[in-house]
Amino acid sequence: MKFVKNLKNLWVVAVFAASGICLWTGCSESTEKPLFPQDEIAEAMEVKLSGWTVESVDESARVIRVKPGKSWQDSLVIDSIQLPGCSALYLTADSDMVDPELGEKLVPGMVISTADTNAFSVVALDSYNRIVGVWLVTWDLPKTPKSSESTAGSSSTAKSASSEGASSSDSSAGSSSDSSSGESGSSGGSSESTDDSSSSEGATSSSSEAAQPQVVKLADLSVEGGTVTVEGSKVYVEMPYDTDLSNIQLVPLDTANNLIRPVEMSFEDADGNVGTYSVVAGVQLPGSDFSTRNDFWATTSDAMATEGRATVAYVTNYRFKAEENLSENGESLSLSSKIVTCGWGVSNAIIDGSWKLAGGFYFVGAYSGSDAKNIYDVDYSSGTPSTDESNIAKDMVFGKPFTARPTAFTVKYSYTHEANSSSDYPQKSLVYVMLVGEGGKVVATGAFSDDASTDMIERNVQLSYGEDPFGLLSDGYAVVEGLALGTGTEDVVAIHVMFASSAYAHVVAGGTAGNSGKYRGGENSSLTLDDFKLIY
Repeated sequence: MKFVKNLKNLWVVAVFAASGICLWTGCSESTEKPLFPQDEIAEAMEVKLSGWTVESVDESARVIRVKPGKSWQDSLVIDSIQLPGCSALYLTADSDMVDPELGEKLVPGMVISTADTNAFSVVALDSYNRIVGVWLVTWDLPKTPKSSESTAGSSSTAKSASSEGASSSDSSAGSSSDSSSGESGSSGGSSESTDDSSSSEGATSSSSEAAQPQVVKLADLSVEGGTVTVEGSKVYVEMPYDTDLSNIQLVPLDTANNLIRPVEMSFEDADGNVGTYSVVAGVQLPGSDFSTRNDFWATTSDAMATEGRATVAYVTNYRFKAEENLSENGESLSLSSKIVTCGWGVSNAIIDGSWKLAGGFYFVGAYSGSDAKNIYDVDYSSGTPSTDESNIAKDMVFGKPFTARPTAFTVKYSYTHEANSSSDYPQKSLVYVMLVGEGGKVVATGAFSDDASTDMIERNVQLSYGEDPFGLLSDGYAVVEGLALGTGTEDVVAIHVMFASSAYAHVVAGGTAGNSGKYRGGENSSLTLDDFKLIY
């Protein structure tokens, strides 16, 4: 029975037997960030409360109703706790069931009074002190008086079992109170029934308050350094790129939360209605408005614009020439596919001898090529330059650190199509996003291309988790070698984004006169980028 929904890294299961109540926690195999290594969780985390059985469990409200065994008991005693990981369990110190104040830590021997209240709450924290579950345990108070002898005996036994101070926090949620309260209550229990009735009414009123969580208003939510946006039943928290999304402190909540994956929380809207909202955090990539170039992104254009030279046998002077193929337009960037030439001669008498076509690329990562020689022949070191294909993706370093889990992306762009004659590698643009996990596992992909001119439009592309419908990993595009498609459940550690004027022209191809049919793109084809945004 899951106590916490939509949290990949922890679940809480209630296992109930006639002898007591057991709260059991552990890690799943597809954990987001395990609390402890998988080989160390042979034993479950357990908390046993003696002498009570369960009447019902309301998963949606996270309420457990319990009742005493054969006779009423004025207290619950924590019999034992097993914590094989580094998480912790606490009583709550208030009635907030979303983001409670922490009370006393649960320890063996702790006494929780049942004499003057009918509820207490338990909160579970992970190793990062993030709340992963809050449950209310409640019961019915007895309707008939109890003898002082039996009550006192129960409290005395419970108190003697305590190893770290029997009294627990005094909270409006009915968290624990000192067992002396139970003794006092038992004295009242031996008085006239009218007194007992009055006491019962007071306890009922107290329990009513305890069962009503203090829910934060949506309008009050904020976050330092970021923004909070409510969209239907979703609360989206946008933070700067380098933020640790696994430790987000929403105000006025007083406990940080892991918001990399959606977390369900209850909030109150403007009309006073309390509902469940999916809370998730995300970031945008630096420089993704394309108003100017940003170092977060790499391009081959600088190398294209830098002439390269080589000397063979101290006589022949080779020159490699092209021109920049990325231009800044003030509010947008344009990429274009251009010719790279290789010529030779003595002194300044250079004769063009071969031509290759290179696409324009703007991608998240880095590029190590420095001049047109590196574009024309990525492996050239000496001798006569090769007219064979040059795969400049070898000098591209793809990706930047990233942990968020967007569902889609949008981009504003236009595309100018110039056809080429290759049937194997026809001219088309390319835009893709890949989310990558540890070990080269591709978590999600999203891509599109155009093979006809397109005026400026905005396009929305869904990310496919655990799928590669476009064939990014199999159809010859510029991607990291050795990537393999994952299941989509892995943690994300990097993001790869590529914009290309010619989808296949990272392989710079052509040759001597008459070999333009080998071009893997159309000369002067161009892709203009106006804005890019990740959707969560």
